[in-house]
Amino acid sequence: MAERVFLDGAAGLPVRVEVAQRMAELYAEGIANPNGGHVEARRARALLDAARHAVAGAFGADAAQLVFTGTASEALALAFHSEVRPRSLLVTSAGEHRGARTLAARHAAAGGAVRLIPLTDEGYWVLSPELFHDIDGATALLSAASGELGAIQSLAPFISSWRAAGGGAIILDGVQRASSGSIRMNIGIDHLVIGSAKLEGPVGVAALVSATDRKLVPLVPGGGQERGRRGGTEAVVLADAFALALRLSQTEEAETAAHAANLGGAFDHALGAPEQHGLRTTGPRDSTARLPGHRSYAADWVLGDDLVAALDHEGIAVSTGSACLSGSREPSEALQACGLSTSAAQGGLRLIFSRTNTSREPVVAAAALARVSQRIRAVGVAQ
Repeated sequence: MAERVFLDGAAGLPVRVEVAQRMAELYAEGIANPNGGHVEARRARALLDAARHAVAGAFGADAAQLVFTGTASEALALAFHSEVRPRSLLVTSAGEHRGARTLAARHAAAGGAVRLIPLTDEGYWVLSPELFHDIDGATALLSAASGELGAIQSLAPFISSWRAAGGGAIILDGVQRASSGSIRMNIGIDHLVIGSAKLEGPVGVAALVSATDRKLVPLVPGGGQERGRRGGTEAVVLADAFALALRLSQTEEAETAAHAANLGGAFDHALGAPEQHGLRTTGPRDSTARLPGHRSYAADWVLGDDLVAALDHEGIAVSTGSACLSGSREPSEALQACGLSTSAAQGGLRLIFSRTNTSREPVVAAAALARVSQRIRAVGVAQ
């Protein structure tokens, strides 16, 4: 089999070896239901409590403030369900994760008001005074960084203006920035969503961290698990693995970011000017302002899914701008909000270099992208 190059870390990374080994050990030893009264249950409860303490502590919170969920989308929905009242105002942006945009669309369909924060052509929020007008009781649903565009938002100006204007709860999707020490509960947010899969942890576990004065309304009622905030037997092994993956990613954050940035630079050098391949750079033009190793483009001559498929055939795993849109052939809302045409917004491409990518892979990926772009464009001209 030909060598594969995996560049879809913004959607999720393979489980790290150390994490997989830890999970295998726990499963081999046997993990009981942590809600029982016997020795095996108490051991499981101790592991779960330790994981809860570690994950919450990484963001400056107490263990009691954290609820483990199955996915980050579920955590977003739990916070949304707990905070957003019918017909109230929700403030969000077109650059959010698809899960957040779907929640906003459902709120609007039910008669609620949705106010979108405009985006610059690089994907940054435009914070005008009008945005903060009449926001008493409103809820903000926002991401610390865009997995699609790579833009890292400046949170402090929004939070200060929001609080000064009397805004309500702020729900922050911190999934793309979970390994960064800059995301803490004390920056002025009410709910923080974090996930495991993008940290080289297992799929199937995420968490919602909430301020102590916020009351959660369960989406899933049950037998009192997670302090009555989410029913169902807790996934002890996944929670333990999540905590380990988070600790490793935060400990190595500076080294990993530098490695990813260097690989991104090598890719830029090997690819040359994107325009010569018919590609338009999307997101921040300054690569140092992006998520480390993140690159994104748009093309008005091809559907993003077709470009992804062609690169996959070449052994390069990438995604369209938003992995949640893959297969839909819908234009990206984020790219349209940045001013791109419908055809260009259908031709989004995203790749990201991560901790395990080698120094040779940027050159291989750049050559493949150039080759595929030339071939597809040639076919289009011939037709």
